Amino acid sequence: MLKTVSLSKNLSIDQLNHLIDTGHVFVTPFGLNRTCYIVVNHKPFMVIATDVSIKGVQLSGSWYTWEEVEAMGGVYDSEFEALKAIAGGA
Repeated sequence: MLKTVSLSKNLSIDQLNHLIDTGHVFVTPFGLNRTCYIVVNHKPFMVIATDVSIKGVQLSGSWYTWEEVEAMGGVYDSEFEALKAIAGGA
């Protein structure tokens, strides 16, 4: 049976390169159950990244496509980054 497993340092470079070449490795911008910030009415709003997928992200239980998140003004690791984006510095 195949199941999802986390990457480990036990993989060889060849195995890791094979995973990358076949499209099995993705970098997600947020870890699960971590706080992040979205911009709502020109103010940073803290949400929890409850799930991350290839096509979108679940923030505090609501799914958004990456295009929707981008249209809202983005999602940020810190309140400072969100404030910087509001001020036009991002």
